[in-house]
Amino acid sequence: MRAILPAAVALAVLLSGCGSQPQAAPSHGSRPKTVPVAAKVRPAPVKTMAAAAGTVYYQRQVVVLMYHGLSPVAHGDYITPKSFAGEMAALQAKGFHFVSLPQVASFLAGGTLPPNAVAVTFDDGLESVYTYAYPTLSEYKVPFATFLIVNRIGRFPGDLSWAQVKAMEQSGLLTVGSHTLASHGTVPTGPGKTGPALTSLIYNPTTGQKETAAQYTARVSADLLHARQILQAETGQPVVWFAYPFGSYDQPVEHILTQEGYRYAVLAEWGWGVTSSALPLELPRINTGTPKTTPATIASTVRYIASLTAHEPKAVPPPSYVPIW
Repeated sequence: MRAILPAAVALAVLLSGCGSQPQAAPSHGSRPKTVPVAAKVRPAPVKTMAAAAGTVYYQRQVVVLMYHGLSPVAHGDYITPKSFAGEMAALQAKGFHFVSLPQVASFLAGGTLPPNAVAVTFDDGLESVYTYAYPTLSEYKVPFATFLIVNRIGRFPGDLSWAQVKAMEQSGLLTVGSHTLASHGTVPTGPGKTGPALTSLIYNPTTGQKETAAQYTARVSADLLHARQILQAETGQPVVWFAYPFGSYDQPVEHILTQEGYRYAVLAEWGWGVTSSALPLELPRINTGTPKTTPATIASTVRYIASLTAHEPKAVPPPSYVPIW
């Protein structure tokens, strides 16, 4: 039985970012330019309680963190490199254990996780992940995932190149997932209306008709299949993970994901952790990639999410979420 935890949803709204609040896809022109940096961003020393390393805050669940980009000036879904480094340092110092998405998959199949498990994910495939986040992730040996908009890789300023993706992959820390081939955007759904490309029927203003269910299935299937094929060819990794653009999902797109070889999908959020009863194609995350979350609050935020999940372990997101704007 599906259940929604009101307190968790309230926190999700508090921590909300572009993933759950409907808005137009970001333009490349508005992204801050980044340049490769070799030096690691070192956070201020974190004071650690003597018992922190052995403290068990929660077990049998993982809190999945969602980030987008990093920038010298925090704004929107961009946080500063210093803040990100401080968050990773704070979580490590306070006894949290970073796990990879393959470990999460194993857990969903009946395996185990260390206590205080957290997973780090990035959406969109922004170059700042390589420029600013990767040095910190390497320093703290944090496994992480990037969900890539495949047709943007290496084509626009501010996006990752294939060389950067492969460089991170060689560390053994990176799991690559799909964020569609070219469906991270909006489409016309009616006169003066738009909706997420992945979960909307496209409206043709010339004919006044929407695409049929069969046309929709063919369009989305081709996008998801080609994205997965390209990612696997470029990285050599099996690609079974997906992130929904704008957090928009429903039963038809979940069916297509399964048909095209994806096994797991993450939402934009919903404010609780992933337990063994979570639905593989509806895995919740929390949006820690905004200036609202800081090194001083990251640990307490994760612990609060975990406490809500432990209180209602069978809570799962609703069967669908399709934003309209």
